[in-house]
Amino acid sequence: MNAVKRFKKMHLTVDDCKALAEGSSSLTQPFSQRQSRGDVNRSLHPTHRTRRHQGGQGQQKSITDYFRISQTQQVGTGGTKNCRIKEELLDPIFSEPDDSLSSVSTVMEISSDSCSFLEDEDFVPAPTVSSRKWPLSTAAAGVHKPEHDLWDKPEKQQMVVHPEPSLIKQEHSQIKQELDDMEIEPVPDAHYGLLGTRNWEVPQGSIDELPVEVLRNIFAFLPVTDLYQNLSLVCHCWREIVRDPLFIPWKKLYHRYLMKEDTALQTVERILQDFAITKEQEGCVLGLIRYVSAIPTGQKVNPSAVLRCLKSHHLFSKAEVCVVNKLPHLQSRMGPENMWAIIAVMVLFSDGVSDIQRLMACLQRPCSTLSVVDMTETLYCIATLLYAMREKNIAITNRIHYNIFYCLYLMENASVTMQTVEEETPAPHCRRDLWAGSWPEIKLTHEQQRILNHKIEHGQVVKIMAFAGTGKTSTLVKYAEKFADLNFLYVTFNKAVAERGKSVFPRNVTCKTFHSLAFGSVGKLYKEKGKLNFSKMSVYSVSSLIQNREGQSLFIRGKTVSQTLENFFASSDKEICEEHTPIWFKNTHGIRKLVSRREKEINVEEAKEIWHNMKKLDGDVEKKYKITCDGYLKLWQLSKPQLSGYDAIFVDEAQDCTPAIVDIVLSQKCGIILVGDPHQQIYTFRGAVNTLYSVRHTHIYYLTQSFRFGPEIAYIGATILDVCKKIRNKTLVGGSQKGDVRGSREEDNNLITKQFKCGLARFGLSRIYDIWKLSQPADERKKANLVINDSFIKKWEETRGFFGLKEYAECIDDKDLEVKIAIVEKYKDRIPELVKKIESSHVSQEAMADYLIGTVHQAKGLEFDTVLIADDFVEVPCLSGNYQRRTNFSIGMYPEDEWNLLYVAVTRAKKYLLMSKSLEHLLALAGEHFLRVELMSEATKDGAAITCSMPQCTKTLQSGSGLVVKKLPLTHSNGSRDAGGYLCHACTQQRFGSLTPLTLFPALQEQPIQF
Repeated sequence: MNAVKRFKKMHLTVDDCKALAEGSSSLTQPFSQRQSRGDVNRSLHPTHRTRRHQGGQGQQKSITDYFRISQTQQVGTGGTKNCRIKEELLDPIFSEPDDSLSSVSTVMEISSDSCSFLEDEDFVPAPTVSSRKWPLSTAAAGVHKPEHDLWDKPEKQQMVVHPEPSLIKQEHSQIKQELDDMEIEPVPDAHYGLLGTRNWEVPQGSIDELPVEVLRNIFAFLPVTDLYQNLSLVCHCWREIVRDPLFIPWKKLYHRYLMKEDTALQTVERILQDFAITKEQEGCVLGLIRYVSAIPTGQKVNPSAVLRCLKSHHLFSKAEVCVVNKLPHLQSRMGPENMWAIIAVMVLFSDGVSDIQRLMACLQRPCSTLSVVDMTETLYCIATLLYAMREKNIAITNRIHYNIFYCLYLMENASVTMQTVEEETPAPHCRRDLWAGSWPEIKLTHEQQRILNHKIEHGQVVKIMAFAGTGKTSTLVKYAEKFADLNFLYVTFNKAVAERGKSVFPRNVTCKTFHSLAFGSVGKLYKEKGKLNFSKMSVYSVSSLIQNREGQSLFIRGKTVSQTLENFFASSDKEICEEHTPIWFKNTHGIRKLVSRREKEINVEEAKEIWHNMKKLDGDVEKKYKITCDGYLKLWQLSKPQLSGYDAIFVDEAQDCTPAIVDIVLSQKCGIILVGDPHQQIYTFRGAVNTLYSVRHTHIYYLTQSFRFGPEIAYIGATILDVCKKIRNKTLVGGSQKGDVRGSREEDNNLITKQFKCGLARFGLSRIYDIWKLSQPADERKKANLVINDSFIKKWEETRGFFGLKEYAECIDDKDLEVKIAIVEKYKDRIPELVKKIESSHVSQEAMADYLIGTVHQAKGLEFDTVLIADDFVEVPCLSGNYQRRTNFSIGMYPEDEWNLLYVAVTRAKKYLLMSKSLEHLLALAGEHFLRVELMSEATKDGAAITCSMPQCTKTLQSGSGLVVKKLPLTHSNGSRDAGGYLCHACTQQRFGSLTPLTLFPALQEQPIQF
């Protein structure tokens, strides 16, 4: 009898699986790996077909392309032809049920740039392994019938021969003896148990040799996008794991629901109806808890052990009281129902991301028997239902869903092959220029890595949709470094940004502004002739160039002609036409009226005359018709320039491109990469169009994780996009930095507003002083020797005076001039005193300043430790109760630019954000009132009666209830403070929405849950 061979058994923990997911780029980015004979993962690299097929070259595939495809068969004499109909999706997230995976082979065969799978004889089917089944219907997970294989063909039933019981017993005894003889030693490194190597040895194994159970646990840590777009293409075995309906079903359903996939919508709708999670049901949130508590759980899970791990969480005692009193029937059950109920309530009571992070840490403790997959699947289940509740207009704060999403995002996106790029170092004091200084190394996110895996080709248009602070510059720098064999042109609008780019980008990148390119070709010719006007043509100067005809007054027509020229310069058109004329104008009484057909004809005629004289290099002796910067840029665009010598063009801040610039960019033959944030478009008044939406693309990528701020500030930014722009399928997240938005920090050193400008010159202080001088009687000016220095204001001293200037500002709708006149009228004789105070308080060095005063436009591209939001943005009224808005206010009343301004202002903050009252009211539209659930015993521990803290409410809290809702204190940017406090039942109903029933009990039960 042969002796039993001794071998070593290695323990495989969750951390081991996680380490492999973090350390192996073959998992998340298989197409970007270099192949070599010594590569342990060489068998996992997709092999390229030698035969090329027609169609789809250079086009990006969304997740839906890998599963289901609409196609019609056209049969002719030449055979069968596949006509593929591909739907353009903004968000390439899986949006089809898993049963549609069967069509992946069709896609792979007809797509020319796809990669073939391994040979069929190398395929190893993935067995269905799951310790737990979820209460999802067959339609929910896209379950195949068990008798059907991947290709939907019936499989033959294999005959199973059962051995004799005595032989089974003998074999079990032998296995037990072998296990007892094993020598067990600690794991020498994170990969030993997976690849069979120590860190000082040459790897002997390969990832594809790992058991399916191990792969399932590893894959569960990865984002859905990587699962479908990368892992499912590696081999048949991995594809089977990803398509398994019992593999992370809620994680997949959540993303399908976000994409509004029909089957997912129907599945979630059925759950909402079956468990009475509807707007009409007052206790709809109890239905959510009941559904979560009904999740079947594996036998290895010990609910008592899990509850003991949760006991250290500060929300546990509150959730325990709630479950005992609202769902008492769960207490008597010995199963996991009360465990899941308590976890669900703890999630619902969370008022920040840190609460969910602590909950996840408790559930991952060694003494907990709950697996990481069980935990994440439960959180995805709750997140899906919460998202659906908001979609159904059920009154519940969006913060709870955001908390869950944020934590799951950080957990999944930590599992990536990290590469290093440079990031900026802080500038002195509070301000940070995003380009300044040397860049220490940082790690790339999954989203950044996906971009670096794409090599740009001629004719491709790639969009990178980057939220605020998500490292778009870092990504472009690393992209240029990776593809050092390519030459790039980086173009932007700001000269300072282009100059700083020269010190950041590698040598294969040329940094320019659009106007510098146009100046080198066209503008310099006008400068040489003295016909270049570096500033914008004023309405006053245009009025002096046109004829005084019947109809509009001279200044009003000067305004409309000026707008006509600006619209033409921004357009891609060759000639000025009526489409460039404004639609509305303000008459002399300040009333908006439509521009008549006759006035449009006059505007076009006058604008053509000015443009004709502008273009002349000779003949304008008096130099009245100097060309502007936008004018010579327009001439350059009309010349159809070709930027030779570049393989690709980086267009920064692409959301601010005008149609003229878009025409220049798209006419290039090289590859084009458009980078920007569509929600930071704040220059539509200059003719900018949102290129990131309007231009067709071949590939699109997203950057949603900001490195600038933590969860609190990220939540404010995400909620602005949610409420004001209905952006929910892509969510802004931050990092793990600590931050505050409730004003708990008293030191504030930044201010962002729309009216004032940083620096005395840009602030317009001297012009305000000159307007005040103009408002004084002529004899007073002469007596006090008040000299007006501003050349434009001085013109009015000689003509119609202060009231003429005011009428002019109103006629041409000059907001900046109107604001300065309003300041003079408000402060009157205090203006000289205030000007002196401001001048004496002004410092030239930022490091010496306590406040930086500026506009959103000036702050764009910068970041600050602390930001105060002034109260001159869109005024959002306070809610009147029960989540109903005032009838005279609507988000749609205001253009998107107004909400973009607020979003840009908020996302300048790194650590502290002081909100205006209006911004607080805006968050209330998303159901967020900064509330926290407390134990009534803690609130009444001193024995005194508690009165509701809301203004004009004198009700006393009911001591019989076990829980009470508390409004957290909040300090506003104007210095006012809401001290917060406890809420009565009526005020709780108005602000806590559908969560209110969780805090109110008819009769309190004191007994705790047994475990």
